[in-house]
Amino acid sequence: MIVDYAPSKGLSLLEADDFKGFKLRIAGSEARPAIGGVTFVDDANVLIGVDLVPTLPGAPRTAEWMAGYRAMVDYAAKKGWIDTATSSIRAHVERAS
Repeated sequence: MIVDYAPSKGLSLLEADDFKGFKLRIAGSEARPAIGGVTFVDDANVLIGVDLVPTLPGAPRTAEWMAGYRAMVDYAAKKGWIDTATSSIRAHVERAS
């Protein structure tokens, strides 16, 4: 699953059915752009609001997809990748070329 960010269009969700990977892909030259619902931990990692992801363009609006997403979030919690204070999931940052 890829949370995609471009300054001209904002956030969208790509590869929404890939529940095995989770990353933020950023287009543009700004190292840490201000993105609503996204907090930079460092240059390589961010926290993305768990409740934000299902609202993004590209997210399926089905019960089946939501169940898969919740299972991914539960798995991430077991691995320590959920920040419970902010209800956010940790994601790696990838720069789009």
